[in-house]
Amino acid sequence: MSKREKIILVFMALTVVYGFYALFIEGPPKRGRSPIAATSESKLETFNKFISNVAAMTKGGLSEIDSYIIEHIPAKWTKDPLLNTKGPFEFDKESEVLAATSTEKLNLTYSGFLQMGSKSLAIINGMEYESGEILPQTDYKVGKILPNRVVILMRGGKQRISIPIEETQ
Repeated sequence: MSKREKIILVFMALTVVYGFYALFIEGPPKRGRSPIAATSESKLETFNKFISNVAAMTKGGLSEIDSYIIEHIPAKWTKDPLLNTKGPFEFDKESEVLAATSTEKLNLTYSGFLQMGSKSLAIINGMEYESGEILPQTDYKVGKILPNRVVILMRGGKQRISIPIEETQ
């Protein structure tokens, strides 16, 4: 018998011994009030005391902090605290025009972004690429991969093209 099985048997034996004690030695509860009713009444008294304390604390009005919190609950967030970004990325007008004309020439579509731990993958023309990989049948290399765009390096990294993500529905 393994150590685990022995421990389980010991706990089972203790449970049987306690059950025997509770049923035969301690006996059934006395007549009158049941222990369940007594505990529910004491819980009710505790709850009433708590409500009385809260009412007494708010009698003078809410504190400044409480008022501020209640006032700003329905307000929209200016920045999502759960989103980990250093700031919004904005394209320049020139880079948008350059990217649009260059991506048409290149015939590349950035359609997806995957991130697994520290590894980022870009889905370009239906294939997954990591940063630094060369696109097949071209001399273009995948540069920086971001959720909203991917940077393609051309001809030894001298020219960069930023391709925005194209979301399909």
